[in-house]
Amino acid sequence: MTPFDAPDGPIVITADEANSSHVDDLLKRQMSLRGEGVTTEPSKRWYYRNWLLFSIVGLIAAAIAWSIIEPYFDDYLYVQGKIESTGDDTLGPGDANAAPSEERALGEGWVKIRGQQIWLEPGLREVHGNRIGKIFDRAALQPGQEIGLYSKYFTGARNDLAIAPYINAAPKTPASGKALEPIADQSRRNSTISFLIFSIVAGMIGLGIGATDGIVCRLPRRALLGGLIGLLVGFVGGLLSHLIASIIYGPLSHLASDELGSSSQTVRSVGFLLQMVARMFAWTLAGSAMGLGQGIALRSKRLLGYGFLGGIIGGLLGGLLFDPIDLVILSGTVGAEWSRLAGFLAIGLAVGAMIGVVELFSRDAWLRMVEGPLAGKEFLIFRDVMNIGASPQSEIYLFNDDKVAPTHATLRVIGDETEITARDRVRPLLVNGNAIKTARLRHGDRIIIGDTSFLFEQRQR
Repeated sequence: MTPFDAPDGPIVITADEANSSHVDDLLKRQMSLRGEGVTTEPSKRWYYRNWLLFSIVGLIAAAIAWSIIEPYFDDYLYVQGKIESTGDDTLGPGDANAAPSEERALGEGWVKIRGQQIWLEPGLREVHGNRIGKIFDRAALQPGQEIGLYSKYFTGARNDLAIAPYINAAPKTPASGKALEPIADQSRRNSTISFLIFSIVAGMIGLGIGATDGIVCRLPRRALLGGLIGLLVGFVGGLLSHLIASIIYGPLSHLASDELGSSSQTVRSVGFLLQMVARMFAWTLAGSAMGLGQGIALRSKRLLGYGFLGGIIGGLLGGLLFDPIDLVILSGTVGAEWSRLAGFLAIGLAVGAMIGVVELFSRDAWLRMVEGPLAGKEFLIFRDVMNIGASPQSEIYLFNDDKVAPTHATLRVIGDETEITARDRVRPLLVNGNAIKTARLRHGDRIIIGDTSFLFEQRQR
């Protein structure tokens, strides 16, 4: 028998063969040759990518968190006024046991300003603006002289101690605001906001990421719900992360601070690495709560998993970037407010981007809008049953289109397959140009609902 001879008996085609993706691909190719169906790949609009949207939102949210924190938080407590009296006493380690043993608390001489005794740290340095200058000669200080001191405040069983490592020997402006407040009051406020830093940053990033999809899709209720849940979960998660991280972060950070003050370059390098590891661990814990809002609001395990994993990776990367920015790029200043802003922005950017990237590489199926008001946006199929329609209750909301029914179609995930079913008897649901009641979708299928057109896409295995 030659290759062109027909075989004996009927040709049997099984149901699996008839429904295989290979048959669908051949049919699509035939439709394309006849000028039907999808013949060209619609352009993709980059600005609707979730990784980009979440990155931008993370940046904005981190900047807002920084603006909330900074008015109440100071790296050093600043007091300005005239010197009332001075002393040449030496504060030794045995006298300073009220301070944490991990921190150096030694003073050589003291001054009294506004009724407060402030010790002067050995190696007291002068400050010009906010830049750290040369070592200051404390012998030049005289009663009646107007100065400003940047201090650390230590509380303990016997005495509270204020120790100043920096001095503004000639303030250019009169004392105002915090500079007039007692150091003890400044310290209490500082301690409170320090305790809440993780919560505020995590809460604001959680708020932004949780609300993003609702805002883009014109769904105020979804945006509000996702944002509020993201804020609450992020805040509480940040608080718990702070408590857990303090057990490890605190000792490591103090050890790193001691080694960073060493005269040995090798020891300082070890201290720098320890500080990075401590910060990375703390922000990794906090990041785990920042992306959970949308998944909880939409009751989607998939989105919850993407947010959790992306937040962990983003927190880890952001934590690693924080200290290089602080200690290398923006070093040499008294206040760390700008390095803190840069560090928060790095964390917001990393968390937002990683949540989007994890979703991008982990998703199984999605619809990409190629014609319509949000052309270019990809709608993740994040539940086993999802509705598409003009009702804001739909998971995929098609607004401002009279040709779309409130519930126009339903997507169902069955195993590895996705089916679409028409839900309206009057307004049609088109798949590859044909009106259908129910169809199993294949990668590249074009779905038309009213004036909106989607491409169904699947991760290729």
